[in-house]
Amino acid sequence: MPTSARRQQLTIKQLIVFIGPFILATFYTISIHRTTHPSVVDNGIKYDHSSSSTQIIITTQQHNNNPTIMSDLNHDYTNDDYRAFLFGQHPIHGLLLLYCSRKKKKPPHFQAPGGHVDKEDFDAALARLQDTSISSSSIIDEDSSHPLLLLACKVGAARELYEETGIDLRNDLHRFQPVQLRRSKKDGLFTTSCVLKHRLFFRVCFTDDDFVTQGFDSMVALGISQSMNTEAPMLMLKLSEEHQGFLFEPDPRRAVDLLVQHSGGKVSTALDMAIAQGEIKDVTASLERNEPDVIVGHPMSNEAKDHTETEKGVKGVLDCFECC
Repeated sequence: MPTSARRQQLTIKQLIVFIGPFILATFYTISIHRTTHPSVVDNGIKYDHSSSSTQIIITTQQHNNNPTIMSDLNHDYTNDDYRAFLFGQHPIHGLLLLYCSRKKKKPPHFQAPGGHVDKEDFDAALARLQDTSISSSSIIDEDSSHPLLLLACKVGAARELYEETGIDLRNDLHRFQPVQLRRSKKDGLFTTSCVLKHRLFFRVCFTDDDFVTQGFDSMVALGISQSMNTEAPMLMLKLSEEHQGFLFEPDPRRAVDLLVQHSGGKVSTALDMAIAQGEIKDVTASLERNEPDVIVGHPMSNEAKDHTETEKGVKGVLDCFECC
């Protein structure tokens, strides 16, 4: 055997002898790790508790033919504190703002409905994506590159809205429209227009049917609250203990100022961005045109005449909302 070939053979043997123990040690460590830190599979998601933070690994095979969905389903969102907020706007009365005066480290301030997106919200979103009886197109936005995150945030926003106001849209997630804050700008791991600092924003066009509109005297005794507006519309809510009142603000620019204390000012910033993109409308003129307050679609007996006269104008207001 030539000297060069012999030297090459010796070098390979030396390399094997050198790295062999490291390879064996690695396999041994992995084996022990799997034995002492088993994963838990729950509702189609594998939760690996081997580290300080829970890891999510999607095990579903339903959407193998959709690379966009599969890429998102296998992404770990649990290390990030995602939140979902809602800009809910009535076509006559304006944006719904919740009043909070019980935060220890903050003065009394207004908030938009919403909050943290929980593990249960991701579970519910995944279950919907796995449900073969539900068409993907009916629950996933066509231009979304992260359908699981977007759907989970819709679920979380609907849950928070129900807990905070009693408005139940948990089975009407199609009404939650992502708010366009910018034009196709990258933000972290994905490209989307409704996210700002791990906060996703949606808009909903409220109707009178979403509120309590009858039995005011008896409802007050049951904890149903009327708005804080000077001339309060006959629309009431069942507020959570976290909030002490609510307000309709027809001028979105004023709402930007009222929300400065909420979520580190991010909600106020997002609303300002949404206004700049034409996503949120100023309904001040509509409110003035329709005074006294009219119950859209369900007028009180003494307002039937006023409702008939303003019906055409109200329809024009509704038409300007893409979500209605």
